[in-house]
Amino acid sequence: TCPSRCTCSGDSLDCGGRGLAALPGDLPSSTRSLNLSYNKLSEIDPAGFEDLPNLQEVYLNNNELTAVPSLGAASSHVVSLFLQHNKIRSVEGSQLKAYLSLEVLDLSLNNITEVRNTCFPHGPPIKELNLAGNRIGTLELGAFDGLSRSLLTLRLSKNRITQLPVRAFKLPRLTQLDLNRNRIRLIEGLTFQGLNSLEVLKLQRNNISKLTDGAFWGLSKMHVLHLEYNSLVEVNSGSLYGLTALHQLHLSNNSIARIHRKGWSFCQKLHELVLSFNNLTRLDEESLAELSSLSVLRLSHNSISHIAEGAFKGLRSLRVLDLDHNEISGTIEDTSGAFSGLDSLSKLTLFGNKIKSVAKRAFSGLEGLEHLNLGGNAIRSVQFDAFVKMKNLKELHISSDSFLCDCQLKWLPPWLIGRMLQAFVTATCAHPESLKGQSIFSVPPESFVCDDFLKA
Repeated sequence: TCPSRCTCSGDSLDCGGRGLAALPGDLPSSTRSLNLSYNKLSEIDPAGFEDLPNLQEVYLNNNELTAVPSLGAASSHVVSLFLQHNKIRSVEGSQLKAYLSLEVLDLSLNNITEVRNTCFPHGPPIKELNLAGNRIGTLELGAFDGLSRSLLTLRLSKNRITQLPVRAFKLPRLTQLDLNRNRIRLIEGLTFQGLNSLEVLKLQRNNISKLTDGAFWGLSKMHVLHLEYNSLVEVNSGSLYGLTALHQLHLSNNSIARIHRKGWSFCQKLHELVLSFNNLTRLDEESLAELSSLSVLRLSHNSISHIAEGAFKGLRSLRVLDLDHNEISGTIEDTSGAFSGLDSLSKLTLFGNKIKSVAKRAFSGLEGLEHLNLGGNAIRSVQFDAFVKMKNLKELHISSDSFLCDCQLKWLPPWLIGRMLQAFVTATCAHPESLKGQSIFSVPPESFVCDDFLKA
């Protein structure tokens, strides 16, 4: 029978949110999943779990427990135990010994302050351990060694960790490690040695200002590295040494002001590089040349005012280049060859770059481009044939009310209409006065004139 204050569905028993201060009596012996979350349980009577041979999932989150509870005879076959949002202050190895089958343990959002090497002894085959949102400041060397045979995912985000001991994690099977939103300032060499299978490492929103040479040595299988929202000022090859399988590198919202020419020499398989919201002012020749496999490069919200000819040379696989909100008006107005080498580029975004005119050869080398965004620029003029060689162009975004509607612009409206691109273009005349405020598409062709005074 189903306890009076609970609901039963198959082998699931839901007693959540009932204001319970004690276990309901006579739990059905067929129960596989038991929900006791959002109650007022401050302790658990192990006797209540004596006759539950099929129990595998227990939800005790959002209660008032102060320690990891014993589930009596059922402990040995529970696979998933959810204890988040309680008042648990510490984890003792003795509390976990009875959980012989435990694979998922969620202890997030509790009051745990330290992880000692006695917390997780050899015993439970835990695959996923969540300790996020606690008050952990001390992470003892070897704290997780007892889980070395089983642990695949470890979450330690939103804690108070200031320092990671060198070789802190001897977890050869771990694939995901989350350390975001802590107080880490320095990553020393060999810190992550022992994580041979790690694929995803999250270190965003810390106070990291320095990566020592060999900081990520040993992570030869890692695919994704998150370092955004830190205080890094440069990228150099020594700190990235050993990241030979890296696919994604997230470095946005730092203070990076320069890129070393050989900074990427160990990241030959990098597919996506995010450097948005940094302090870059220039891209020098071949500064990104090592990244021959790169597909996506995001450089928005920097202060880039100079792109050297050949800066993108070697990026033959690049498909998306994001340069929004920089200051590269000069590159588009005066130079040619800045984008040479980008043979595979299909999308280029230049929104908000203070561009006033588009030179004829500004986009030479980008004949395969499909999407070009020039929105957010007060464009006055576009030289004849500036986009003509882009045979695959599907979208061309322009939004400007500053156009000089003279004879030199006469070609643009019919060309845009002929290529069916006018839907993406909002362009109005600022000069001459007689055409001010009119859309370039509504101006009669004979009105695009250059009077003798302006020609002179």
